Amino acid sequence: MRICIEWVKTFDLYCKINPYDQFALLRNFAFAFNVLNRVYYSPDHGPDKIVYLSGAFILRNTQNDVKLSGCRLIYTRQMDEIMIPLRRLQISTAEFALFKAALFFNPGTISDNSLIFLQNLLYYRLNAPDLSSDMKIEVYEERNKYLSALFMLIVSKVGLASAIQKYGALLMMTASIQNIITANEENMQVMELFKNWEMDPFVKELCLRRPA
Repeated sequence: MRICIEWVKTFDLYCKINPYDQFALLRNFAFAFNVLNRVYYSPDHGPDKIVYLSGAFILRNTQNDVKLSGCRLIYTRQMDEIMIPLRRLQISTAEFALFKAALFFNPGTISDNSLIFLQNLLYYRLNAPDLSSDMKIEVYEERNKYLSALFMLIVSKVGLASAIQKYGALLMMTASIQNIITANEENMQVMELFKNWEMDPFVKELCLRRPA
């Protein structure tokens, strides 16, 4: 999570906005950042193993044995719905960086009807609900900048026809990413309620959203 905080500081727009909106963006993306980096940078030891850079690892076939009561399995979904598709798409480091930036700068719903098509390029649930209305347009424009750069980069490497398929496949992954984030949040709420896992206050603050 601390790596995520240092990462967001590299964006000029993030450093310029007020602390309330900074936290809204960070809270929305912190766990997604963690999941994406975990699976993307995992050395390839096959489809059933996530390996951390430290050498620690997660195996698919042991997940039921370590599952906490009341919690949903999310690591197998991370393998099937994010890690394996990213490998099949052969996403480069530059493409991955732009994809993460586009997910980070997601303002949510914008009232201007002329923006409906573009705002639906990323699924509506993967957004920052606490972002102030004044910042939504500026954050939307920042997101669009990274989406455009991502598409043009893919086109330059594989041509237009293949780029459309690859770009579309990446955007479709946002639904899986959001569903995994939602499942993780539910797990954390269960752990908090039944006290069956000691949760780091820093992680709790970043990953648990406020009640609607």
